[in-house]
Amino acid sequence: MTSHLYRVLIPLLVFCLVISSPVFAMTGEPQQIRIIPPQSKADASHHYFQQLLERALQLTEVRYGAAEVVFAPHVIEQGRAVENLNEGKWIDVYWMGTSIEREKDLNAIRIPLVKGLLGYRGFIMTARLQRSFDVVSDRASVLKSLSACQGMHWPDSDILEQGGFKVVRSARYDTLFAMLKRNRCDIFPRGVHEGPAEVANQVGQGAGISWEDNALIYYPFPMYFFTSRSNPELAERIREGLERMIDDGSFEEFMRHHEVTQHLFPLEQWPGKVSVRLTNPELPADTDYLNPRYWVVP
Repeated sequence: MTSHLYRVLIPLLVFCLVISSPVFAMTGEPQQIRIIPPQSKADASHHYFQQLLERALQLTEVRYGAAEVVFAPHVIEQGRAVENLNEGKWIDVYWMGTSIEREKDLNAIRIPLVKGLLGYRGFIMTARLQRSFDVVSDRASVLKSLSACQGMHWPDSDILEQGGFKVVRSARYDTLFAMLKRNRCDIFPRGVHEGPAEVANQVGQGAGISWEDNALIYYPFPMYFFTSRSNPELAERIREGLERMIDDGSFEEFMRHHEVTQHLFPLEQWPGKVSVRLTNPELPADTDYLNPRYWVVP
């Protein structure tokens, strides 16, 4: 009688354990992964990070189950997004440049989402300034004399200030374009993957602005996906998906064909365009920014 009971109960117990594992989570409703919506129509890079996240989630469905990316109900500026992510409120994943404080408070998936090219900074500037800039020979000196528009809570703002730049801050991304057009600052530094599309989005709005990427500021500054520390499984899932993309070559192929990043190729062109190099005191000391698996190395 006892042996017969074991023969019935043990397979049942094993079945219960298996269907409760992440592999079988796909049999239910897809897990919703909440992200911010685009900050504005000019937020051209949002689609890139959304699609990259979706691809990483798709590649890990067998182990973790189905997932779908959904938008938070309203736009959230970066400082508030960091707080919401930490509290598990409104969003589950957020992409942003890293800092010592952010990696202390949140789970950073330490795979640069554009191979470290966020730290290669070109400039959105007025067409008037562009004409003057085109004829100067010592561009490094000119750059250091210009004021830069940046986000209120962006690590870039602190990096540039500590590097000797005058920084004019705003909490709202779309306001930065208005500030530039009204000459409240001279340049709006952007990652080389961001600037061209953002300028293109301003065309037809009386923008009078242009994109400059032949003279760059560089500092090691990766864009990572972040999750709450209370959600380590999601962080591990995203890390695993991105590593698979790197291993099979689809990460670089994704960059090569996406409209936001396809202009970056060949990637080897960017280190040679650096005019000003800054240190990044906000970067955790153990960041391996010389690893070519993940970074375009200067």
